[in-house]
Amino acid sequence: MREKIKNSILIILIILFCMSISPITMQNDTYYSIAIGEHILENGIDMQDPFSWHESLPYTYPHWAYDVATYLVYFVGQCINGEMGAFFAIYLVTAILSGILGVTLYKVNKKISKNTIISFVITLAVIYSIRGYIAARAQLVTFILFIMEIYFIEMFLQHPKKRYIIGLISIPILIANLHAAVWWFYFVLYLPYIAEYILAKISKNKDKIILTRIQITENKNIKYLILIMIICLFTGLLTPIGSTPYTYLIKTMQGNTTQNINEHLPMTLMQHVEVIIALGIILSIFICTKTKIKLSDLFMLLGLIFLMFYSRRQLSLFFLIGCIIINKMLVEVLENYKENGIKILEHILLSKIGLALISLLVVILSVYFIVQKEGDQFVSKTNYPVEASEYILENLNLNEIKLFNEYNYGSYLLYKGIPVFIDSRADLYSPEFNSLTGKANGGIDIFTDFINASYINEFYEDIFKKYGITHVILYKNSKINLIISKTNDEKYNCLYEDKNFIIYEIKKEPTNSIEESE
Repeated sequence: MREKIKNSILIILIILFCMSISPITMQNDTYYSIAIGEHILENGIDMQDPFSWHESLPYTYPHWAYDVATYLVYFVGQCINGEMGAFFAIYLVTAILSGILGVTLYKVNKKISKNTIISFVITLAVIYSIRGYIAARAQLVTFILFIMEIYFIEMFLQHPKKRYIIGLISIPILIANLHAAVWWFYFVLYLPYIAEYILAKISKNKDKIILTRIQITENKNIKYLILIMIICLFTGLLTPIGSTPYTYLIKTMQGNTTQNINEHLPMTLMQHVEVIIALGIILSIFICTKTKIKLSDLFMLLGLIFLMFYSRRQLSLFFLIGCIIINKMLVEVLENYKENGIKILEHILLSKIGLALISLLVVILSVYFIVQKEGDQFVSKTNYPVEASEYILENLNLNEIKLFNEYNYGSYLLYKGIPVFIDSRADLYSPEFNSLTGKANGGIDIFTDFINASYINEFYEDIFKKYGITHVILYKNSKINLIISKTNDEKYNCLYEDKNFIIYEIKKEPTNSIEESE
């Protein structure tokens, strides 16, 4: 069987696997992306939040281009078949992007590590490991861009051609407009290569192996790579959102939102079997074999592992970028174990019988993941107040109420056109971002007030009074609702309830008669 046909079959299998894993149910951020994209097309980037009922909150639109693209997909689907068609269109595009991610990862691995079958297996393993990060969010696009960045860097160091330079300069421009929050990570990926170059310059053993297992070489193209990186530092200006690419991450680290949002918390190793397996493979290669590793690859692995433990959100990048290094190490293990080990392995597994068995296995797994999604809906009525939102729209005057809602479904409320107290745009509700003076002490810490009320760190009624809350929508199992319902607090008049949500109107306190006469 010709190599091109074999490769095409493997690519089709990767696309099938990726699309089978793509979730049907929308996540929080998808809803506000739709609403923001529509707002930008109608009003432009005004740097003001139009969706919460808090007055004059500045908003930086950190992924404005992605939001616009999401709304356009939504709009096309809506024109075809209403809201159902709109969400199906978003699901379809997400599945396609997932397939592009898988194929990109496979091709980059194959090109850098110069093997087919290990690259194929690693790609499937990585996509499965990051399945929780595959969603209609801006990160799905930046995953692809970061993989391409590694590819362009590796290729440029081998052959410094113009197309790699164009690619490296284009990527940070795209990131600054698609997902400004991760813009600085683009430059972090340069650091292992630069660190190796600096150590090679000061080392007496240039182009030699140090510590017998770690390779350090002085690649003269690194100095040109550094120049490219310096040029790219100015690409953050090529966006309509001002200095946001430069300041967003810094402001986020200054605040406390990362300490309270699940995906930003430190990773607990025992909760992630895939991470244990990956780290086990790395340690086994180092301990049980004589495999060598480039110093830049070692720095990259250690950096990714540190970031992963620091924030579980970075687990995805550990797999996506770390797998390229693991692939190279596995290739060397096989070559050291048996001469032409890779060719022998690929000859067996990519034979007609081997490829048929691989295809059958991937198809079975893909069908399994598709069946697991049977019954899933685009909008989860358990997680999002679908009927409750309709009640609010039909029965309450949105211009007169101040609604207290919870973080996890705020984006759905604003998608439905209901002004919110808070939603999953955590940055908007922290003083580092919403300060009119540019200083944190000039902003409003809505996020902390929400946390304090929700976890009863402070009496929720004090928070309600502070903001003049008139109505409350809650999960029925929330702490606040448990207190209200168990104490039969007559101050809270239940207007609506279903299996998962409840809406209260807060009765106005009677005015003291003496005060009235005065």
